[in-house]
Amino acid sequence: MMNKVNSNRHSIAASCFDGLAIKTRFLILTLMTVILLLPSITQADGLFDFQMKLAQKGNAEAQFKVGEMYETGFGVKKDMNEARNWINKSAAQGNENAGFKLLYWDVEKNGLKGGNKEKVAALQAKAKEGNPQAQYYVGKMHAHGVGLNKDSEEALKWLNKAAFVGVLEAEREAVTVREAKEREDIAAKKRAEEKKRADLKAKQEREKQAKLEQQRKLEANKQAEQKARAEKAAQQNKAAEQQRLKAQKEAEAKAKSAAQQEAARQREAEKQALLKKRAEEEQSRKAKFESDPCSGKSARFLSTCK
Repeated sequence: MMNKVNSNRHSIAASCFDGLAIKTRFLILTLMTVILLLPSITQADGLFDFQMKLAQKGNAEAQFKVGEMYETGFGVKKDMNEARNWINKSAAQGNENAGFKLLYWDVEKNGLKGGNKEKVAALQAKAKEGNPQAQYYVGKMHAHGVGLNKDSEEALKWLNKAAFVGVLEAEREAVTVREAKEREDIAAKKRAEEKKRADLKAKQEREKQAKLEQQRKLEANKQAEQKARAEKAAQQNKAAEQQRLKAQKEAEAKAKSAAQQEAARQREAEKQALLKKRAEEEQSRKAKFESDPCSGKSARFLSTCK
């Protein structure tokens, strides 16, 4: 019993130790991550300070980079107003990249209005001539449908050209576009499969309804045929019954006529027999009278028989 209790105590202690070890390892990893990130954060802050000093001295390229840092929040708190301020300063000094970015922002906000249409056409021409930054912005416009038709394939074509000669923004944008395209392709495939299933289900339903309709028609035709046969049989039975009744009436009439004729014949025969009998009796009386006139009833009236 004591061994069992000791064993349980050891198990509980081991569990507590394991839990503490896990927490310790987590804290160590978190601390190491912070330590590794500190140089990058410090480096970004230092880079921003360095570029800001140059920008404040009027360096157009530094002004553009400071504007981008404010836009992305790299090394400084994100601030779009400051970003536009420094990008505008850079563009005013003729920085081409700053001009491209301002054009993108303007088209994104206002569309192809004013001179933007001509500026976008000029941007496309520079991209075709091999300008990497122009290629980047043409690709970005196609990627987001800003001023140009949204087209992932066309976007990747121009972004890859720019990324190939070292435009990091183009490389990052290309990754984003490819990931979005993959998601769209998956969604499109899913929609196509759902549509295929829906079409198949609709086809099966149509075939089912067509089969039911055919069965209803066959049943209706069958019932119509049965009704027609029944009506025909009823008509035939009615005609046969009428014919039977007619024949029966004719037979009855014929029998009645024959009976009447037979009765008339019998009456005539009886009449003739009676007449014959009377004639014979008359003839018998006459013969008897002639042979013995005094034997008859009329003898009392004869003087000769008195």
